[in-house]
Amino acid sequence: MVILALESSAPSASACVVRDGKVLSLMYLNAGLTHSVTLMPLVKQAMDGAGVSIKDADAVAVTNGPGSFTGVRIGVSAAKGIAQPDNIKCVPVSTLEAIAYPLAGSGFTAAAVMDARCSQVYCALFDCSDSQPVRLTEDSAISFDELLEKLKSVKGKTILIGDGTDIAYEYLKDKTDGIYKAPPLIRYQNAASVALIAEKRLLNNDNICSPYELAPSYLRLSQAERELKKKEAE
Repeated sequence: MVILALESSAPSASACVVRDGKVLSLMYLNAGLTHSVTLMPLVKQAMDGAGVSIKDADAVAVTNGPGSFTGVRIGVSAAKGIAQPDNIKCVPVSTLEAIAYPLAGSGFTAAAVMDARCSQVYCALFDCSDSQPVRLTEDSAISFDELLEKLKSVKGKTILIGDGTDIAYEYLKDKTDGIYKAPPLIRYQNAASVALIAEKRLLNNDNICSPYELAPSYLRLSQAERELKKKEAE
């Protein structure tokens, strides 16, 4: 089984090809360049490096949110454009699940956190006792106070992971015990995690869609939409 995965929900962008559980190629870039410029070249490099073409792919996987509105749109649009001509299966993957994936088998609870701005984080909790993270909470956009309340119910150590790790830790460190930060090397999402999660889903025929059904999951309104609603209310 060959899976092409894309990830562009935050400042970094990446593309990966996995075959039967083995990462054949992973291209990752975090140089502050626009995803509309970098993502498709990364996809080509990943496929060329793995020695496959899009016709070899059994599925195209992509993080469909939460994250940067523009980044998520670019990733989902790219996946749809790649998959539609041959009607290749698509696998949408939560960005937060992809973030938590490197902690699988650690025995800890992963608190996947992304900086959502406006004094909020995108967050979900996962039990990482087994080889696949097990979701404990749904993806949500919450305040730091709400995050603190979620973590108070966790038994044992909690590992913060994701680009919201540092800001969340600064808020939490003096308010609760058992909170740790994931190492920088595994802290940020990449397309390899997306591909490996998607492979498991394909084997279980779980949460698979056509390229026409693939859609972003933003969790909240964009800033422009929020400002428009505010003006309308006034």
